[in-house]
Amino acid sequence: MKTLVVVAHPQIDSSTTQQFFKSATENLNNIDYHVLGKDFNVDSEQQLLLKNDRIIFQFPMYWYSAPGLLKTWLDDVLTSGFVERNQNVFSNKELGLVVTTGSAEKDFQAGGRENFSISEILKPFEALANKTNMKYLTPLVVYQFLYLKPDEQQQLLVDYQQYLSNPHFQHLNGQINWFIEQLQQKITQDDTNDTELETLMNFLKEQQDTLEDLQWNLDLAKKDEDSY
Repeated sequence: MKTLVVVAHPQIDSSTTQQFFKSATENLNNIDYHVLGKDFNVDSEQQLLLKNDRIIFQFPMYWYSAPGLLKTWLDDVLTSGFVERNQNVFSNKELGLVVTTGSAEKDFQAGGRENFSISEILKPFEALANKTNMKYLTPLVVYQFLYLKPDEQQQLLVDYQQYLSNPHFQHLNGQINWFIEQLQQKITQDDTNDTELETLMNFLKEQQDTLEDLQWNLDLAKKDEDSY
């Protein structure tokens, strides 16, 4: 799977959050980390869309939407004619969002300070995915990054990496498989016999086998229920 991360941030050089995200991609394969500028070539941008399988829009929330930088890019690049000519291509793609906000998670709910949920606010992007026949992924929303504790930042790092590179990040078995692949890659790259990494990888493989057996039993039980 190839992933295009379209980063739209007017002040990216001074953004701690965006620097955190950028560093998180350094050891990932097949990631096209694309920071938008004011000037871009439409044909080149369209080719980036066509050659990647998962498209991620990454931006800070500005007045309940994306910065104008991304809006301009969408208007000029993702034209209706371009989408119509490539309908079969887009139907095999995924659209995800990585959104940062300075407000707390509890604010985004009925009765909260913002009075709307994040899902409601981001509906236009879901509509965009629907219109282009792309699969819409559950957005990865980061609330108040600067207030995150070290262990919370570590969890965010893993969640972000999986959001970009794991085809099955929404399933526990897929998450375990991703961790196994990452450990195997590190062991191979370092060319070392790290017993702790080997032990951890073997443990995860055992857990994966257990999950597969559990899923098989659940599927079998469901079939038995359906037969009544």
